[in-house]
Amino acid sequence: MKIVTIPEKIEGLIFDIDLTLYGSKEYYKSQIDLLTNELINEIGMPFDEAMEDITRFRKEYANTHGGRKPALGQVFLHYGVGIERNCEWRTRLFRPEDYLVYDERLVRTLELLSVRYSLAAVTNNTTAIAARTLDVLGVRRFFPIIVALDRSLAVKPSMIPFEIALSEMKKPVACVVSVGDRMEVDLEVPVKHGMGGILVEKMEDVYALPDVLG
Repeated sequence: MKIVTIPEKIEGLIFDIDLTLYGSKEYYKSQIDLLTNELINEIGMPFDEAMEDITRFRKEYANTHGGRKPALGQVFLHYGVGIERNCEWRTRLFRPEDYLVYDERLVRTLELLSVRYSLAAVTNNTTAIAARTLDVLGVRRFFPIIVALDRSLAVKPSMIPFEIALSEMKKPVACVVSVGDRMEVDLEVPVKHGMGGILVEKMEDVYALPDVLG
């Protein structure tokens, strides 16, 4: 865990979902593989040639963005695949039920946090997949606010989905903490706008949040 910054007064927490509220790298990899295959079919190049082209774009993006890697949605936009198509692919292809299970420790953790703070989820996945993921984990009831890609129409690290969440939470930016597994996607932009930030690297970090936040 890396604490980037913590507000003096915390009123709300905004969680990323993928690889933040679950630790299954197998499920996350399946998402990347499924979407990459769809993108390659869309590009219409032979597989190896398309992969080389995608890799080249990722490197060029990193070189011009201080070493930051592009989110997959940004790769899609580069190849002319818009948000709506991106969302359609995600909702049709992803199967969180095949990889994830009920997480009792996560339930207990969020029970404790939800008593003290308003909770929201902000994700580059779709509302349907986010809800199904949270359902499988057993924590859907703790997230009355889910700002997903099909709602915000903006890919994190855009501030837009965070602003929607803040508005619906009715909390000032200076009293909310963003919790996620990727510094450049989940934390850098909200922290720059005055939000707190906590980088989690494993599920133990998430389970420890009630003690860390005091």
